[in-house]
Amino acid sequence: MQNNVVIESPQRLDDEIEGFKLDAVDDEMNYTAARLRLCRDSREGEPVLFYTQELSRNFKDSRDPFGNRHLIKVFTPGRFLAAADEVITGKFQDTLLAHKGKIPDYSPMTDIHSSRMNLFFDDQTAQFLEDEGVQIDGLTEDFSGIESVSATPFMDAVAHDASLIKRELAGLKGKLSFLKDDLADYLENINVRQASEDVFAEALARSPRVPAELTQSYLSIRERMNKLEGELGQVQSTIFQETAPKIRLPKAIEVLPPLSLAV
Repeated sequence: MQNNVVIESPQRLDDEIEGFKLDAVDDEMNYTAARLRLCRDSREGEPVLFYTQELSRNFKDSRDPFGNRHLIKVFTPGRFLAAADEVITGKFQDTLLAHKGKIPDYSPMTDIHSSRMNLFFDDQTAQFLEDEGVQIDGLTEDFSGIESVSATPFMDAVAHDASLIKRELAGLKGKLSFLKDDLADYLENINVRQASEDVFAEALARSPRVPAELTQSYLSIRERMNKLEGELGQVQSTIFQETAPKIRLPKAIEVLPPLSLAV
């Protein structure tokens, strides 16, 4: 079994991380390099954990908006167990966001966007976490469990459905933008490009000057968009329900609802 957790001396750990990243780039593989580092508050001397995660998946799809991401989180006394959960939470969110290069949507893959992913500790941080009750071996098992999630024909079909929905949504958003420009001539004291949908709809309902056919066109487009957005939400729920039983999740996120979907 591949060991996803690397423990080294503080002096060597930076070199280990850089070597890991360079090997992944040389082999044209996506990677996730996460690190937990123990520091001390300069005034009180209280322990503070810094969790960082660098994600690169440009070899999955160079246009991926999540292609490069660098997260930094801080955990203070009383919240150290959350640091362990954060590692797994981040990978589980990657699972929900994962997609094939030619299917820009949601489909769990074996590499979950990261052909290689490691969690790095220096030996002092690892010992501190063990003393606090965080089982390092458990993190290795969690990472290996998440890596074992694989795509199925069913998941590929779901991803394809999502692609079609998002393509139609993009077209409708373009039509709605042009329609709003036409409606701007009839609406006063409102910036149609910046106003929220609720504010825009209220202004539209108050104006007696708007031609009926333009109002009907707006309502029809919004109704179709609302329906498609609901279908995308169902796609996400399906992915969550199919994926969650296959991987070992920390208790902290087992009860969370599916993530909100960006469209």
